[in-house]
Amino acid sequence: MTKDLDLTKLQVLKFAQSAACLEGRESMQRFHRLMAERTSSLEGLDDGFECPSAQVLSHDDGEWVNWSLEGFCDPLDPHATHGLDGKAGFKLQAHALIQMTCQRCLGLSIQRLDVLRTFRFVRDEQTALAMDDESEDEFLVHCTAFDALELMEDELIMALPLVPLHESCPVPLTQQLNKMSSSDMQKEEERPHPFAALSVLKSKKP
Repeated sequence: MTKDLDLTKLQVLKFAQSAACLEGRESMQRFHRLMAERTSSLEGLDDGFECPSAQVLSHDDGEWVNWSLEGFCDPLDPHATHGLDGKAGFKLQAHALIQMTCQRCLGLSIQRLDVLRTFRFVRDEQTALAMDDESEDEFLVHCTAFDALELMEDELIMALPLVPLHESCPVPLTQQLNKMSSSDMQKEEERPHPFAALSVLKSKKP
């Protein structure tokens, strides 16, 4: 049951009722919306800002999402006779590291994304909304081919920090700005003055 499963077309009732367990890792590049969030965070990051090696992800760490799915079927209603009463579902765990811009020091930071959610399946949206109010679990509408990867990406995106920050910034913002100011001043001094050429021409006049 756990072999050769297509996570984009998961038969959730069969998976849940067999109490199947599945784990693996997926390329981060497959999660296009999550990658767009990363790209958006890194836009405008100045190359002149220091990026300590401890805050830069290795290729392997930053390119994978580790995940697991654990099916279950434990009736909330003892009189339930099928899997669409909210009794069948799965537990999802997902973990990833992602590079983002710290909004405090504006340097690169590593953000850890951790997902641990329980999902149960019901017949329709109205039932899902009603049962969501009564439980910490998430209730989803059943479909014959459920896209577990899309759900995983949704949860990872929701796990992104609203304001990415280092736990402790390795380089204070004031030091970063001072370094940038000094660099800008040096570039400005090295830049030819716009009237220098005009001054040379005037000096050559008879």
